[in-house]
Amino acid sequence: MPIDIQEQNWNNFCAHHLHDWHGIWTSYSAQGEVKDSFQSLRSFRANLEKTQITHTNRYIYADGKIEEKTWQLQKPFLRSIFFPQGAGAFHAEKLVADSFFAVELFFIHKNLRHSAIAAYTDGTNLTKILSIREDSTGFPSQHWSTNLDLVSERSLSENWTGTSVTMTPDLKVSPAVPANLNWQIEGNESFFFPDEISLSCPRQVEVGKPIVIAATWLVNSSYLQQITIHYDETGAFQNLKFAEFTHV
Repeated sequence: MPIDIQEQNWNNFCAHHLHDWHGIWTSYSAQGEVKDSFQSLRSFRANLEKTQITHTNRYIYADGKIEEKTWQLQKPFLRSIFFPQGAGAFHAEKLVADSFFAVELFFIHKNLRHSAIAAYTDGTNLTKILSIREDSTGFPSQHWSTNLDLVSERSLSENWTGTSVTMTPDLKVSPAVPANLNWQIEGNESFFFPDEISLSCPRQVEVGKPIVIAATWLVNSSYLQQITIHYDETGAFQNLKFAEFTHV
């Protein structure tokens, strides 16, 4: 019996994300200045049948203050969408004029996760970007650096070959097809986070113009991941694309 498409999305999440994710959240202004940074723990625990997930976020600030928020998720409904590989997005379904609009793009590789976020508080102007570097093995991470400042420029070598899969609003995932690496989107602003992660997003969004937001992670010298989300001219979510590349 074919598996329900929402259940498949739930299973994709459970297969990769049911861990304690220790991390550092860093927020930046639209000009790329560090505004805030603090330690975090995002915890996802499922019951035995994996029909319910308890999601807890703990924020640990430099002054010793701790905040905690908890959500209950019931199968098969998630607030995010995920590919079988584990990459995914938490996104607005539609851009609405004068309303908060944001996209969070998730990378995952073994015990490491990263989220790149672009937020438009008034539904038009980019107001902040965020980088969330996480490690399921503990804190501090043996992989992520402690650097916070954006990098002024970044270049990638040529000769990358890869494939991509595309998820549409009905959560259906296409077969893999050959992909070309395009990591700086025309008309977008590029932000270069520490640890070889980049975000490309528009300075302004508006109904009537397509929106493309992309994040790229150079995992190591020979392996790269990219996530790209598209919205059409009406402001509606069009698709989410995940690509993997190897250097040849």
